[in-house]
Amino acid sequence: MKRNIKRLIKGELQSINPWWLISFHYRDHHSKEDELLKDVADLKRKLHRIIYKSRDKSIKGAGEYPYPKMLFFHETSHQGTGQFHTHLIVEKLPESLNTQVEMEALFRKRLPNKVKALSKWKSIDIQRISQQDDDYKRISSYLGKQTSLELIALDPFNSDLSPQKK
Repeated sequence: MKRNIKRLIKGELQSINPWWLISFHYRDHHSKEDELLKDVADLKRKLHRIIYKSRDKSIKGAGEYPYPKMLFFHETSHQGTGQFHTHLIVEKLPESLNTQVEMEALFRKRLPNKVKALSKWKSIDIQRISQQDDDYKRISSYLGKQTSLELIALDPFNSDLSPQKK
């Protein structure tokens, strides 16, 4: 099963143009999956709003900005607390947000003020993804590590999954 999940994750990475891998935590007592899914939907909605406002309005026709695809993966703490943390893979953002400095400001300052569920004191890790198959394999292996019959890390409700091929 783990191998199939890792293959699914790698396929999803290859179907989008992954640019950033962001790992973040929630405030204490965040151990119920239904609450987590609502909070992630809230985070995604607010992130879309920030991304849309940050598009380059000097480009003719920039009123439309295709939202970057996002894949959410939730894992429970390995320290036995049962609390969730999330790994987010997101495509390239508008130029005004698409630097390490801007991404750190977005996820460490702006979003925690808008999304109450995000931890303001736990670490946030932001890494640029290399557009290579080896990196996709490494990421899919990492994101599939906690997969079991009870937990599949990939969030099918909030992730922008590629359509099934027929």
